[in-house]
Amino acid sequence: MRQILVIDDEIAIAEALCAFLEGEGWQVTTASNGKEGLERLVSVRPAVVVSDVMMPVLNGWELCRRMQSDPRYQSIPLVLMSAGPIMPNWVGCSYAALLRKPFGLDELQQTITRLLKPNASP
Repeated sequence: MRQILVIDDEIAIAEALCAFLEGEGWQVTTASNGKEGLERLVSVRPAVVVSDVMMPVLNGWELCRRMQSDPRYQSIPLVLMSAGPIMPNWVGCSYAALLRKPFGLDELQQTITRLLKPNASP
């Protein structure tokens, strides 16, 4: 079964994304901040990581930077979600896609599908 990691400190959003993605055939693992997300990556090898940007403990930008600096996780596409301001040239963060909150679940599904197509480029 395909794996996806959803990281968001807002429980309602994480639960809604989890329910949707499970309905689409994904096995979903969740984390409530970037630190937990990195810990989950040790045991779960997701096809995609979907993460909020603004979170306590370790935010999405720092999660992105750490994933990019670790050869084990560099190839995993990272989809960032944010309602706040975005810094597109943020140093050390090469995210695969950015979804502006609020976004539609169809937009999330299309983004994941695009990222997982063979030879897809972000």
